[in-house]
Amino acid sequence: MGTERGCIVSDRATVPRKRYQMTVQRMRHPLLAVAAAAAFALSHLAAAAPPGPAGDEIDHLLQYVAASSCTFVRNGTEYSAEKAREHLADKYRFAASRISSAEDFIRYLATKSSLSGEEYHVKCGKIDALSGAWLTAELDRYRKAPRVQPVAR
Repeated sequence: MGTERGCIVSDRATVPRKRYQMTVQRMRHPLLAVAAAAAFALSHLAAAAPPGPAGDEIDHLLQYVAASSCTFVRNGTEYSAEKAREHLADKYRFAASRISSAEDFIRYLATKSSLSGEEYHVKCGKIDALSGAWLTAELDRYRKAPRVQPVAR
């Protein structure tokens, strides 16, 4: 392959240099998009729940929040249980690589707003509790509850 007067010459054809460069520039953007999409997809795999009991406990706490009939107060606004679960799950997906236990999940993600620093509250009937204490009590109950262990074959 050689060049002649601003052209790229190959065995197949002579392509004007300007046209060739535009093609490479056009291809660069889709390639960057594909690379970004692949990185994003792989980041979700890396941000998966911690293996073993910690992941199971965090999953349980998220399900517990969603299944409750409580109202969650975040930054002065009340949210349904499902909206609260979605919010905590989103925070967890973002910070999963830094969370290694259910206690970390409660302490760093489920206790207060990372933006305002305001404590999260849970209203269940006439009871208004801080979310950290409420979730810690459920975590203690969950750990003490008997569970069926799978039998190895």
